[in-house]
Amino acid sequence: MLAWRMGVLLLMFAGLAGCGQSLPDYPRRQPPQGLLEDPGAQAAGAALFHSKCASCHGRPSEGRSPRADFFRPPAPDFSESRYRLADPAYLFWRISEGKTVEPFLSQGSVMPAWGAHFSEIEIWQMVSYLRVR
Repeated sequence: MLAWRMGVLLLMFAGLAGCGQSLPDYPRRQPPQGLLEDPGAQAAGAALFHSKCASCHGRPSEGRSPRADFFRPPAPDFSESRYRLADPAYLFWRISEGKTVEPFLSQGSVMPAWGAHFSEIEIWQMVSYLRVR
C-alpha cells in the first residue's frame, strides 16, 4: 500500500513539474561576495529600480505607467515571491540582456538590454534589491 501511494505521489509531482515554465539557458555567474545581503547595495538597487524600472515593473504607487498594462508579454511584477527566490545569475542575465535573447526576443518582449547602460555592480545592486523587495 505504501509503495502504491509513493507511486501516485511521484506521478503527481512529475505532472506538476511538467506544467511549470522552465528557464532558458543563461550564463552562470556569482555576485561579488556579500553584495546581495548588503543594505547599501540594496538601497542603490532600489534607487536604480525606481528611476529606470518602476514605470514598467513597479506598482501604481511607484510610478507604473498605464501603458505597461498593454505589454504582451506583460512586464513581471517583481514583488512576487518567485523573484526573491530566483537564481541571482538569472536575474542578472535578464536585466543585462533584456529582449535581445531567446525566448524573449521571439515572444515580443519590450524590455531593454540594460547591460550597455549599467555597470556589472549596478546590475548586481538591482538584483540585490529584487531579492528583498
